[in-house]
Amino acid sequence: MSWRRDDGYHELDTIFQELELSDEVEVRLDGPPGIEVDGPFANGTPADAANLAWRAALALRERLGIAVGEPGIRLTKRIPPAGGLGGGASDAATVLRLLATAWPGANDSILREVAATLGSDEVFFLVGGTARGTGRGERVTPLPALPPHDVVLFIPPFSIERKTGQMFAALGRHALDTGGIAGHFAQAHPPAVRSAGLYNAFERVAFEVFPGLAPLREQIEASTGEQVRLAGAGPTLFWIGPAGAGGRVARAAEGCPCTVILTRTAGAR
Repeated sequence: MSWRRDDGYHELDTIFQELELSDEVEVRLDGPPGIEVDGPFANGTPADAANLAWRAALALRERLGIAVGEPGIRLTKRIPPAGGLGGGASDAATVLRLLATAWPGANDSILREVAATLGSDEVFFLVGGTARGTGRGERVTPLPALPPHDVVLFIPPFSIERKTGQMFAALGRHALDTGGIAGHFAQAHPPAVRSAGLYNAFERVAFEVFPGLAPLREQIEASTGEQVRLAGAGPTLFWIGPAGAGGRVARAAEGCPCTVILTRTAGAR
């Protein structure tokens, strides 16, 4: 569910689920300041002041009134950037947690406050596990942990061209009535989740905003015999199902024109 608020953000009601797929984040307080990015998905990840991890460090430093110099950050990117998976937000949250161990006064309340200034997903990654997000996504309510599920991600070759603004603008032209799906999930929290039972409002517009995504989905579904869904605002597609079944789905999609990543759900910290 999503509608535009007076502050320019959209009102959301969504379910977050953390995955075991992660970047490697290193923070140095005694080395040269700045940010370095490497790893298989470094391409498309900014290595300057636009990077969310770097912005998180500076925001926390300012909030705490820390007088020491700027930290050094190194990211090894294993989460595809700009794909609807929250990779940048998770990096930012990790930097906040790491700096909280070194900078006095950085309690959980302050970390959440700073995280909320950075974007709509960062607060969730301070919590992890399974949670419901409301407001613009920054109001996070932890839910009982989802039992282990396999997840297969299908990364289109055009992930770095994500058009988030266009997605929200296109979504705003549709009348949305989700029937309170996120709320029903939060209350029932079924022990088994399958792609076919999920809902993402962005699917109404994603296949128009991302040329080539619709035929890719069709090819994946034809190859695997499984329904796949859109992750967040896309364009990553995913399958979720019983633990142990993901390997078959991943192998069946090997001939599709996308990067296939097999992972699984993660529990709360």
